[in-house]
Amino acid sequence: MTCTKCQHQVTKKCGYSGRKKIQRYRCQGCHSTFVDPTAEKPIGTHYVDLNTTAKVLDLMMEGMSVRAISRFTGLHIHTILSLMITAGEKCQRLLDEKIRNIRPHLVQADELHSMVGCHEKRLRFDAPAEWGSIWTWLALDSESKLIISYHIGQRDADSAWEFMRDLRARTEGVFQLTSDGLRAYVDAVDAHFATSVHFAQLIKLYSAPDFVGPDWFGATGRVTGTIPSVRCGRPEPRFVSTSHVERLNLSVRMHLRRYARRTNAHSRKLANHKACVALWVAWYNFVRVNSAIRMTPAMASGIASTIWTMRDLLRTLN
Repeated sequence: MTCTKCQHQVTKKCGYSGRKKIQRYRCQGCHSTFVDPTAEKPIGTHYVDLNTTAKVLDLMMEGMSVRAISRFTGLHIHTILSLMITAGEKCQRLLDEKIRNIRPHLVQADELHSMVGCHEKRLRFDAPAEWGSIWTWLALDSESKLIISYHIGQRDADSAWEFMRDLRARTEGVFQLTSDGLRAYVDAVDAHFATSVHFAQLIKLYSAPDFVGPDWFGATGRVTGTIPSVRCGRPEPRFVSTSHVERLNLSVRMHLRRYARRTNAHSRKLANHKACVALWVAWYNFVRVNSAIRMTPAMASGIASTIWTMRDLLRTLN
């Protein structure tokens, strides 16, 4: 071991440092003590080692609830949530740095419903302002399967405006954009893209609610037809579709326990919800191999050259 201060080659073990018992050394030349600089450090200010953190977050990204992870790993629930929040905040900075200057050809946008605290219809008069329905807006590159942009907010004009602003800041060139029939998209796209995008909406027609099935399942309508509506530019009619981003919605619900329907695993705090989504988007873009393209979306878009593991992602965050 080489001394980090005087570069002397003769060192000796000198106890351990910190609660994680990291090996400490003493230089025989200048008598200063130091730890191995190549040792992997935990993320943030946590004491949980990198291997355990990667294992915990991998389980979370594969659909396991926080309490199940706690039973499986022996870590306290608050520790798991704290690791998630730290990793999520760092992942958001990673996405802001890496997902830039993207030149897509086909982009699909959609919204995904979830909740914080409790369902909208169960809100009490004294409930926190952040509780109730929450929507995740997603913009997907149909070719590379890269999540270019996302936004967490309500399903209204303000969130649409912020969502399109972020999408515009991360992309370059002219591309074709398809969304559902939400009216708020029209003004938001016009404000941020003007005529530099080929924009169309796919309006879906639904049948009457189907009451066949058990009472607890609920009544749902079926899609009976679609009407493509050109809003600006000259979008290619055969590419006016939201199938890929709707398949992404299914992936979110399958991989994140917080988005599973009819469950009590939803977030109790909006900050936890945002951190979990940021972590999942980074994991989806850099770690998860997409079966349609047989590589990660980051590799398909030229952002990364190899498949990352969760450990690689955490090392990058440090």
